[in-house]
Amino acid sequence: MVEKRSQTLQTVTLNSASFIAQFAISMVNFSLIYHLRAMFSLSAQMIGIAASTYTLSYFFFCIMLEQPCSHIRPRHCVEVSMIGMSLSIIWIIWSRQIWQVFFALILYGLFMAMLWPQVMGWLSRGKEGERLNRATSSFNFSWSFGAGLSPLLAGFLVEKSTEIPMMVGTVLLLFTFLLIVMATYLVPSIRATTSEASNRMTEQKEDSSTPLRFLCWAGVLTVYIALSVMQTIFPLHALDSLKIPERMVGLLMLIRGLATSLVFVYTGSVSWWQFKRSIALAVQILVAIVFIIGSLFVVSTPYWAYAILFLLFGTLLSFAYTLSIFHGASGSVRRAKRMMIHEILLTTGSIIGATFGGTIYQHFGFTKVMWWCGLLVLIPVAVSLAGTPTRKQKPVIDVKS
Repeated sequence: MVEKRSQTLQTVTLNSASFIAQFAISMVNFSLIYHLRAMFSLSAQMIGIAASTYTLSYFFFCIMLEQPCSHIRPRHCVEVSMIGMSLSIIWIIWSRQIWQVFFALILYGLFMAMLWPQVMGWLSRGKEGERLNRATSSFNFSWSFGAGLSPLLAGFLVEKSTEIPMMVGTVLLLFTFLLIVMATYLVPSIRATTSEASNRMTEQKEDSSTPLRFLCWAGVLTVYIALSVMQTIFPLHALDSLKIPERMVGLLMLIRGLATSLVFVYTGSVSWWQFKRSIALAVQILVAIVFIIGSLFVVSTPYWAYAILFLLFGTLLSFAYTLSIFHGASGSVRRAKRMMIHEILLTTGSIIGATFGGTIYQHFGFTKVMWWCGLLVLIPVAVSLAGTPTRKQKPVIDVKS
């Protein structure tokens, strides 16, 4: 009973930390777009490159730090991450030369690489089947709820100053650091959690992964390219062409985020979507349809139409993300590495979306960007349908709680 209570407190602590950290990160990322435009008068292409800088850094250091971090207790990685990201944001605020901002963004990505793979591997450790589904679902809801709420507040704050939301984000990251430190002394299971390398040596389990993870990984990669466009390029389009104020752009981001969060809750309570190739294909096809429809929007398109577009995309994004994280982790004995792969795919998508999306937008307009996203999401579908159909995958391990 005591051990179960300790495990519950650990889960609550990690999910709370994920919510606060993602709330802060989303606030910083949202305000960074407007900060670079206001402070340095950067073009859409350069802002896309700046957004790609920290995501590229995150991508690189996820790979470089995977092995070293596997020998460190997860809580220590999270603590270092919170302090390092906070200092990086402060540097961005104080910078008056663009090269300083880019260097700080590299550090920002480095320290972020010590956060999410470790938290996800930590939460899913030792879980399969229903327990794994509940663990990933609660984590997904926590970070996505933070990501959904954050842009709305950031939109109001950035109208006053682009630096205020970045300062608020810094304070929240430091608060997350204190939360983990306090929980370490109060929750025995957090204090007792060993490194992943030590855990593997102790348990000696066999790997029983599903090959369906590859299709799901390809899907989440392309869907995150589309997400990066919606988060990085759409705010510029809304500001330049649609004349939608920052707070209303933040509301659209909130709608997308809340839809994603609510669907995470739903997928955590059902299992009909698990180990089914047809579901993975359907999600990607529907995302493509949403973006192709979005490409037909013009300047006179009403705000509510954009709200519906963001609502539908948020729903489908949740499914794509859940399919990737669940099928990637299921049956694996190296959870942190699988989560690292998942994060690398998200990061790669973010880099491609911000960089190429910004370039296409600057030279050809937002309609072409939406078409590009829609067609790109269909590539894994075409490759999968052209190849040998994967038979329906069944979970090898199904641990009931």
